[in-house]
Amino acid sequence: MDTVQIITKNETDRRTLKQIFSNIGKNVIFSHDLNDALDIFEKARPNAVFIVDEEEPPVNIKLREIQRIAPFIPIVVLLKKRNSSYAIEYMKLGAFDCAHAPWTEEQLRPIIKKSLNLSGTTIELEKPDFKKQKIVVFTAAAIVTILFGFIFGWFYAHNKCNVISADRQNRTELPYLHPSGIVFNKGQILISDWYTQAIYKHDPSNLKISGVHSFPHITPIALTSGEDNLWLANAEGVIEKRLKEDKFTLLSKTKNEAESLSGMCFDGLYFWTADSASNRLTKHLNNDTLDKLESFNYPGKTLSAITCDNRFIWIADDKLKELIKMPLDNPEKILSRKEIKEYSSKTLKITGMTKKDEQIWFVAEDKKKGLLFSTKHSKE
Repeated sequence: MDTVQIITKNETDRRTLKQIFSNIGKNVIFSHDLNDALDIFEKARPNAVFIVDEEEPPVNIKLREIQRIAPFIPIVVLLKKRNSSYAIEYMKLGAFDCAHAPWTEEQLRPIIKKSLNLSGTTIELEKPDFKKQKIVVFTAAAIVTILFGFIFGWFYAHNKCNVISADRQNRTELPYLHPSGIVFNKGQILISDWYTQAIYKHDPSNLKISGVHSFPHITPIALTSGEDNLWLANAEGVIEKRLKEDKFTLLSKTKNEAESLSGMCFDGLYFWTADSASNRLTKHLNNDTLDKLESFNYPGKTLSAITCDNRFIWIADDKLKELIKMPLDNPEKILSRKEIKEYSSKTLKITGMTKKDEQIWFVAEDKKKGLLFSTKHSKE
């Protein structure tokens, strides 16, 4: 049975976590604090470590000391409060993942499974005869590198450099689970996540997270770029106009009529919204109130996401499992259809898309993972 070490002295948290891990079938060893954890670390040989935050010493010190002893072991931080800024900071310091309270079996099960699948080899604390130990350490490290480097290389890079991993099929796993929109802006990729209520800023060259902005009072469900601004839709049916700057300063709000807004885009002149409930596309004036001009029946099956440029509209169709292309001047006519290979996963749900040069970029959820991938589109 896998052994998991949990560092917390809070009795209530201990009872909650013990019940969750027992239900999942994992053996748990509790430590009151860092010193206690380090004392029993060599004897217990845990497969993963879970740290509850808001306890002394701070999480950054615990991460540093545990990584010093076992640089390859997955460390998960259990946050007492939802705070995406802290989560990103801990992941930059080497945490494998973070989970926000209230912790549940459903929430922790995939994190536990993933962390145990990637668990590494612990290294003993240095003793007076450290020369021999260093030889053992370097030998073990070399063997681990040879055997697992290609498979787990992305994991180490992510932990140490905060670089998101992409596989050979141009499929990238994001460090957050529920992306809802994507845009390219001023040399950055911006991706909204509804669960953490934040916009994450990524460097396009390596997808490293360069910043995060939280929206504690709204749940962002769609994101697109306007002429000189960003448009952010929230779960309450309100579309917000915000500045393209670090704080995304609010400029205006307008209520949207869509029963189930699945996406929006700006074609350079007009603003478009997609309603998956009615399967209709609506064209609006590009003003603060997004005045409605025309509405069109979508000629495909199911609207999942939308993007556009000054000539065409593209739709990710969840039922057809295809990328559908229509002309702006006649959005009820299909010009082309292209299979989206990622739909081979029956659990894939595309939640946002955008166009960049000759590529269509998608964000999606699949098996409790946040994903980013792209495909080329036809020019005509």
